[in-house]
Amino acid sequence: MIPKYPKVPELSDKQIDEITKVVFCNDIILNKADLLFVFGSTDPGAVTQSLNAFKQGVVNEILISGGSSTTGIKHEDWTDGTKTEAQSIRDKLIQHGVPEDIIFIEDKSSNSKENVLFAKELFDFTQINSLYFVSKSHAVGRQYRTLQKYISSQIKMAPYPYETKLKESDNNLNHLNWMEYPESRSLVIGEYLRIIYYGMKGDIVSVDGVVEGLEEYVRGFF
Repeated sequence: MIPKYPKVPELSDKQIDEITKVVFCNDIILNKADLLFVFGSTDPGAVTQSLNAFKQGVVNEILISGGSSTTGIKHEDWTDGTKTEAQSIRDKLIQHGVPEDIIFIEDKSSNSKENVLFAKELFDFTQINSLYFVSKSHAVGRQYRTLQKYISSQIKMAPYPYETKLKESDNNLNHLNWMEYPESRSLVIGEYLRIIYYGMKGDIVSVDGVVEGLEEYVRGFF
């Protein structure tokens, strides 16, 4: 099990740049998409960003996938009791004017792989050419590679991420500042390790090797 906040090695600027590209995938651009795929979360950012996509008119339909996380840990602002993540997000989107008939939900999954696999059971992805996906900014790399693994390579994909609040400052965590704070450095390195590990397992599309100089550090976890 990779800890959520592993010990962080000394990192060069080049290593930081390479980790940023792997974890945040911030260089992928898409102007409009047929579908908005929302990875379930108790973080209110999932609702806010999904609503933004609808209001901007950049998606035609919305698919929300998420039951309850296996960790059982919910965001401090969660007020929806026993509702699943997908149900909560859907209900809030409808309250803010999103038409119910363009929303699909899958609410049995408990992790990113299940989010995609279970969603495929209720939505025909062969009928679309492009999708945006909503996720936390520091989870983009892992969830992008999960979609790549199980959804047709003919579908163009791009992140539509939201940023989470850092406990150590008033700033939000993003690809520009993650290396500036101990907590976010550790969180992002944990995400990088999970991308490597799940790629090795075959659960997601793997990256091309390990960042140079971190080979021994990575081997210490696997």
